[in-house]
Amino acid sequence: MTCYTGVKATKNRGDVMLTRRECLLAGSAAVLVPTTPGESAESARIPDPASPLPHKDACFPFAKTYLNCASQHPVSRGARRALDRYLDYKTFATDSDYSNGAVYNRNLENYAQLINANVDEVAYVQSTTVGENLVLKALNIPEGGGRIVTDDLHYLGSLPTYAELIKRGMDVITLRAQDGRIDMDTFEKAINADTRLVSISSVSMVNGFQHDLQQICELAHARGALVYADVVHQVGSTPLDVRETNVDFCSAASYKWLMGEQGLGFLYARKDRLAEIERPWFGHYQLKQRHGLGFPNPVRHDEVVEYEHHESALGLFAMGSQPNIIAAQLDYSLQYLLDVGVERIQSYRQPLLDRLQERLPQLGYASITPRDSATALVSFRHDGDTQKLHDKLDAAKITLSVAEHHFRISPSVFNDMDDIDRLIEALS
Repeated sequence: MTCYTGVKATKNRGDVMLTRRECLLAGSAAVLVPTTPGESAESARIPDPASPLPHKDACFPFAKTYLNCASQHPVSRGARRALDRYLDYKTFATDSDYSNGAVYNRNLENYAQLINANVDEVAYVQSTTVGENLVLKALNIPEGGGRIVTDDLHYLGSLPTYAELIKRGMDVITLRAQDGRIDMDTFEKAINADTRLVSISSVSMVNGFQHDLQQICELAHARGALVYADVVHQVGSTPLDVRETNVDFCSAASYKWLMGEQGLGFLYARKDRLAEIERPWFGHYQLKQRHGLGFPNPVRHDEVVEYEHHESALGLFAMGSQPNIIAAQLDYSLQYLLDVGVERIQSYRQPLLDRLQERLPQLGYASITPRDSATALVSFRHDGDTQKLHDKLDAAKITLSVAEHHFRISPSVFNDMDDIDRLIEALS
């Protein structure tokens, strides 16, 4: 086999750009993975998203059993190939048809479709937390005073934020979970006429409990409050419809269920709320157009410097230069999620979690996830000996999240019942 790196190879392969890694993979797997004209050995391993789940070795190859996607979702072969394409473009700067601008727009469109939003309601942000802080700033919090209602199943990194807001004069009510859930009547008692914002995780990182986001929004809006939701553990794994829920703001990072990497996420802001809030920061990515700004076109004293913001979420929240390397991954991963279908992912996954909910309590691991949960993660208590638990998991080559008094299991599209049974056996 003749391999070319950084140039186009056409002999017997179609018009295909090969990286050195693709050459090595193609050479080592040529017998096992036959190729057809115009198709690389790498692409031959990537299944049609419509193919039956699980998408295991062909899409997410592992030597171990990985059940920790709520911490960091693995990168698929398809996303890696998209990354290689971007790096080829950056490395060789030839007449590639790769376009950062096209990828930028496509990701916004695909994310909007994933949550049933309009594209002008979404913007890039650095992370879920950045999105949450931008919303607070846009609502003039804490300067404007008033009440915030949150709960202790919200993201653990956000709870100190609200503790700091108490120091700055905000009235913050933190609702306490009972039996792994927050009942709606506790929200009804806490949300009053002074409430500015209800801030929650739609799906808890702790145990996967899912709020009835639509009902919370109805309750909050009836009393003049807005709702922010951290949806990082929902979008991409459990169906989310911002139109149906009527949520005002939500944000998510890409390195969990969006199958991307750390450093890039999305913020949604309901279009009819944009005129009611302040621009929390400023930058040229927010501008639709500008005229007469700066050298070498100095403005005469009788001229007006003109610029215009986007009339969209971008015009309020757009960040500085986004990490294009992560955007390249998302260009594949967001389309993958749309093609597979989040409802289909949820339906496939549920029997795996049901088996864990049935078997692990029988082995002495009490569940702290509500039994009717249909999200992507379940959590169980252990006896506090984390080293013993790690030893069992390491011996079985299983990866999941272990905390001081509980462990969390979060399977994805590449897991199957064999993985679940392997975990049950290890914990036995």
